[in-house]
Amino acid sequence: MTLMAGLTIAAGMPPAAGAENSPAAAGDRTQILLNFDWKFHLGDIPRAQEPNFPDRDWKSVNLPHDWSVFGPFDKDAEKGASYGFLPRGIGWYRKAFPSPESGKRVVLDFGGVYSAADVWLNGTHLGKNYNGYLGFRYDVTDLLKPAGELNSLAVRADNSRLDSSRWYTGSGIYRDVNLIITDRVYIPIYSTWITTPKIAQDKAEVHVETVLTNSSSQAHDVTLTTNIYDPAGKLAATGNKSEHLTPGTSVTVKQDMVVAGPQLWSPETPYLYNSVSRMVADQRPCDLLETRFGIRTIEFTPEQGLLLNGKKVIVKGTNIHHDLGCLGAAAFDRGFERRLELIKAMGCNAVRLAHNPYQPSLLDMCDRMGILVFDEAYDKWSDQYTGPERPFKTAWPEDLRTFILRDRNHPSVFLWSLGNEQVNHQTTPPDFGVNQFKAMQALVKSLDPTRAVTCALFPVRGTGIRFNAKPKELFENSEPAEMSFAMDVVSCNYTEAFFARDHLKYPKLIFLLSEARTNGSGGDSWFNFDHAYTVGLFYWGGFDYIGESFKWPCKGWFRGFIDLAGFRKPGSYYVESLFSDKPMVHIAIQDAKPPSNVVWNDVKLNWEYLVSHWNWTPGQTLKVFTYSNGDTVELFLNNRSLGTQKMGSLKDLKMPWQAPFDTPQWASAPPTEGLKMSWEVPFAPGTLKAVAYKDGRVIAEDQIQTAGPATRLVLESDRPALKADGLDLAHITVRVVDDNGIMVPDAKQLVHFSVTGNGTNAGVDNGDMYSGESWQMNARSVYQGRALLVVRAGRKDGSVQIQANAEGLKPATLELPVRSSGAK
Repeated sequence: MTLMAGLTIAAGMPPAAGAENSPAAAGDRTQILLNFDWKFHLGDIPRAQEPNFPDRDWKSVNLPHDWSVFGPFDKDAEKGASYGFLPRGIGWYRKAFPSPESGKRVVLDFGGVYSAADVWLNGTHLGKNYNGYLGFRYDVTDLLKPAGELNSLAVRADNSRLDSSRWYTGSGIYRDVNLIITDRVYIPIYSTWITTPKIAQDKAEVHVETVLTNSSSQAHDVTLTTNIYDPAGKLAATGNKSEHLTPGTSVTVKQDMVVAGPQLWSPETPYLYNSVSRMVADQRPCDLLETRFGIRTIEFTPEQGLLLNGKKVIVKGTNIHHDLGCLGAAAFDRGFERRLELIKAMGCNAVRLAHNPYQPSLLDMCDRMGILVFDEAYDKWSDQYTGPERPFKTAWPEDLRTFILRDRNHPSVFLWSLGNEQVNHQTTPPDFGVNQFKAMQALVKSLDPTRAVTCALFPVRGTGIRFNAKPKELFENSEPAEMSFAMDVVSCNYTEAFFARDHLKYPKLIFLLSEARTNGSGGDSWFNFDHAYTVGLFYWGGFDYIGESFKWPCKGWFRGFIDLAGFRKPGSYYVESLFSDKPMVHIAIQDAKPPSNVVWNDVKLNWEYLVSHWNWTPGQTLKVFTYSNGDTVELFLNNRSLGTQKMGSLKDLKMPWQAPFDTPQWASAPPTEGLKMSWEVPFAPGTLKAVAYKDGRVIAEDQIQTAGPATRLVLESDRPALKADGLDLAHITVRVVDDNGIMVPDAKQLVHFSVTGNGTNAGVDNGDMYSGESWQMNARSVYQGRALLVVRAGRKDGSVQIQANAEGLKPATLELPVRSSGAK
């Protein structure tokens, strides 16, 4: 089977450079952000929806907001391990806002509230939204007070249901809230769809479908003009079409245009076009919508896996969950942007958004940054996300439809996923989940026939055979899960050991490793399957995350490549050496701490603790790893060469998939020692340096040095300035260093932070999942010599001042500009 998807993807975004100079003409839509100056009360309270309810004593908060991350941690919380031992419950929000000009259509848009959210405007109940991962909106045109008068908005968020998730979700209004103001003749949300049915080197055919709606009481003659601008902002194509709209009707306008010399979207060249749709009714401008899109082809074949623009691309990805560490689930764009930057620094070209819809702005970032997206609608096919009041069996068609329409206009999205590890379905006869998958797949294909559809399979095989079946030959000789034969792409969690045999027996199946172990020092799963015919992999996971703890006092999953604070672990550099072409070398030391071994979801996991410092006991012999994409590494201790090692070659190694199938791959480790050079080094204080060569030429160096006694603090920001929008973030790393500026790895001082001026403390972290310190306080102990402070920008031009103090250490200060123009 071969699937082609030649499409351009659209997403409502800020104006593109050069696009009609992005005029704000009369009649254009207006979006007003309602994130600021809310009142919040934790706990249920009667009649709080009433307009005159006294909320003066409630806490003042700004959105996005997650109340659960404020804690406290509770060792005895019911199902606490799933939720990071943090509180759930019910919270109330209230806000007053003035009515916009009259005569317009006004929609109240929520990006996401976790979870069951009741909304009232001026005392009128607007509705209840159950799926906390999907946005929702209400037409409030007829409920607003006269222009300029204050309206009362109240939201009750109920996250008290304990089975709503297997990991940390956060609680409250954790995404943006907006008022969207349009004419009564308008383009509805998610109603523009752009595809490119034919792409050649000299031209691309662009097909645009746009829904136009007339909610007024009069008929209108409407003209839709669509201008397409290239990545440089130059007009590339234009189309016009007129329709007659009677009151209360909608029409889908179809336009075909040709773009000459198309610049193709890919991870290496994420070129974005901009479609500007202007709607005019009776010669009066009434709406304008901008849609970014990319031109590219997607094809899956059983012989080559993924072809992007006709060329094979191997997916090098990680899974992520949606919390941002110390910020909880509060969905700050800059928080996610930083995470994507860190993933790209590892050499990744893809991300799996596990296991729920993320905010659309994250997909905008992936479009812009060139990151392929495995876009996932669900975890389990159960009442998990919506609860018994809105059961899955009746809710999924509407929610899945919203998800597809919302995201189908992003070039980064290369594969739809309907869910994750349907263990109950996969082990239940007679159909083992096939009928549910086919029903959902059919709906997706009706909305977007251009993309492949999958579901990440739980690591069980056909007829529900599990890894611990007796005798063991039942599992080893098992068939693929029944759903595999209904999928466009077979996404398997951890069962890559079967790829080679299944490929030989069922050569039309297309395989993807949707979850790969980070066992050992991190990247070994990369060698467990043949890259020639497979799509690639997604490691579990890219980042540590809150929830899915093994036990108290650990607050979450600690087996990611990057810790909760966003500090890269040594294993991430091993992956970088495999994924990235950028010359690099990195030194890692095997810690004395014993490995962690568990069985989780039928998978054996082991975790080897690694560090990158040179503070040890004299005479101690250490196992040192050097990760590099060079062909040779030389190791020096205090300028004395310890010798060189040659990088092993894949063609010279016997990979597991080249051998006859004997035992599942998770029972053994692949023979990859030659691809992560190891050394036995007796410790001596000083400097350990690695030099990487390629073809006899130095391409990269890395060194670690012995630190002396701690003497001072150092503050470092991830950006030079902040945007004065109330939402931008700066991630400030505080390091404990010696007189020479070397970080002291065993430092444990409690650092006190002061944030003054035009910014606030949004959270603190240190990456230690076992810490009992709150993420929302003005102090944090350093872990392995460092900690993190996240500063949230204010809304006025000026600056923010940060000071860090710790007993016995010289303090550090930092000042960052806060300006309307932002960090650039």
